[in-house]
Order: sequence, then structure tokens, then C-alpha cells
Amino acid sequence: MSDRFSDQLPTFKGERDEGAVDYERFAPWVRDGFSQSGRRESRPFLQMAAFLTMIICLGYGLSRPMEVKRALVGREHPRVALPVLVSATADSPWSEATVRSAIERVRSPAAACLEGWSGLATNEEGAVIAEVVLTPDGPEEAALYDQTESVPQAVGDCLGNALGGVGWPLPSSEQAVTFPIVGGGR
Repeated sequence: MSDRFSDQLPTFKGERDEGAVDYERFAPWVRDGFSQSGRRESRPFLQMAAFLTMIICLGYGLSRPMEVKRALVGREHPRVALPVLVSATADSPWSEATVRSAIERVRSPAAACLEGWSGLATNEEGAVIAEVVLTPDGPEEAALYDQTESVPQAVGDCLGNALGGVGWPLPSSEQAVTFPIVGGGR
């Protein structure tokens, strides 16, 4: 056999094959490359603090949904509380159908109350939005959205009679029912 092919034959003296990669040799080089590139190391304490903050904020929002809603909606849509006594019907179950039927019964009498009010303001869609806040103990309050001035006494009394003349169902937790009195498609 000649020496010209002997360089291409593998050796069996415990040497590594030339094609095998020694990953252990590259581990410090990769670690140094990441630290020199400006990429931050992960900080588990800060991640835990951020995660805990998110959990606390979500818990607060879930425990007080109406306050969070009022905080979010209050800035864009002025809310004027109405001096009304809203009645409740304890025998009607809380469902979408009973709420929709109560809304349909109250829309036309409430719209008639708003006809003579010259200072009435509508939202971008041309609707006047009312809200009735219902609790398990009974209705809590009613309000009009997007009104920049106070509601006249005659209009407030008329709306109070219209909203109070409908038996609203009682929910298991505090719920705000918003609906358009005039305009809108809900």
C-alpha cells in the first residue's frame, strides 16, 4: 500500500473525528457573545414583581368592575345621574331576553320625555344613552351619558317616571345596563 492514501484513512488511536463538534468548547464563546452584544440578562426578581403587579391590578378590577368602568368611561362620556327611583321585579329572571324586553318597554316613554329639551346633547352616533345600574338588592341608580349640562327638573322627573314604571330584573351581581333612548341601533 502506498502512502498517498494513508492521510485519508481514519485513525483509531482515541482521536476525535474531524467532523465531530465539541460543543463544550463553544459554550463560553456563546455566553461571552451574548453578554458583549448588549442583550440584558434576565432578571427574575423584576419579572416576578411585574407579574405580581399585573395580578394585583386584575384582582382590583375584578373586585370593583363598576368603579373601573366609571374610571374608563367617565373622561370621554360625561355622566349625569338622574334623580329617579327605579323599580325592580324580583320574579323575572335575569336574562338577555328579560333585559331587552324591559329596555323596549322604557324606550318610547323615555324618548317622549326628551322631546321638549332644547339642551339635549347626543353622542357621535346621534344617540342619547341611558344607564341603569342594577344590583341583587335592587336598582341603584340611573344616568344619562354625554350630557354637558344638568338635566332640567321636568325632564328628570319624566325620565324618572318612565324608568321607574318598568320592572327591571335583578342580577346576581352588580350590572350596568346601557341602552339608547333616542337613536342608536341596540
